[in-house]
Amino acid sequence: MPDLDPADLDPAVRDPAGRDEGGRPLSVLVPRDHDALPRRSSSWRAIRAWFAVPATAALPEAAAVQHLFTDPELHWAPGLRRGTLAVLPSPSAFTRALLAWEWSIDAADFSVSSAEPTGWSVDETRAVEAWLRAAAAALEQQGDRIDDDVRRVVDDVAAGHDETRPAATEAARRAESARVGDSARLVEARLGTGVEGPAAGAAHPRVDVVLPASDDPGREVFVDAADGTELGERRTVAVDGEVAAFRYTVADDVDDVTPRELARWHDQHLQRQLLADDARQAAVHVVAGIAPPASVGYGA
Repeated sequence: MPDLDPADLDPAVRDPAGRDEGGRPLSVLVPRDHDALPRRSSSWRAIRAWFAVPATAALPEAAAVQHLFTDPELHWAPGLRRGTLAVLPSPSAFTRALLAWEWSIDAADFSVSSAEPTGWSVDETRAVEAWLRAAAAALEQQGDRIDDDVRRVVDDVAAGHDETRPAATEAARRAESARVGDSARLVEARLGTGVEGPAAGAAHPRVDVVLPASDDPGREVFVDAADGTELGERRTVAVDGEVAAFRYTVADDVDDVTPRELARWHDQHLQRQLLADDARQAAVHVVAGIAPPASVGYGA
């Protein structure tokens, strides 16, 4: 297996699979240990993401328990059959309050597990339960809107914007708020990301990575987000059943892409997924009535 330098993926002397008519490599094989973030990731950007507070947000219930939390973290896992909503009251406390249900949130069970006394009174524990129930109902109702917010944040940041709002203008935002039942208030989340904006004059400003076939999970395809053109693929190479490397190959009849670009686009795909996770977490907090957390990458 070639020992490729991840900082220079496509020199001709390291090309294992042939070159085009101009001598440019069309495929490279990258060992697994060299194909990981943050080796090729871009520098971090500080992002300001704004979220509209829906009218159904659990604000009154959240206000009753805010004094019990320090930088709380919510974990929302909806499901068709089973769902959960858990809160970790603070980063240093080994405590979790959990709401779990099958089929219906109305029949959810509430529990608190802790390695040490929570210090909550009976009334405070009941208030936490009431908040989680209200938050779960609001999150279920706002699920599609949360998905829309996540897409909006990722798309805006990938387009090069360092700030993203639900609508471009105040008038448009108010019209949108009236349509979906939002309040007039916006909440800001600070996120950090390695997602790059489009390079000036780039032939393919944004490239998405898709799995074309469920029966071939080891193959990922690079697609121009603007017109759907297939630009290349990434294949998993296994040795004795273990992932050993990844092969990046430029698609036939594509003459403006290199394997090095494919590898970087895959890094950007992963960065967008990380940003989507942070944006979703922020949106969940807003709907639940509490302040969004700073993303783990902010300020890195």
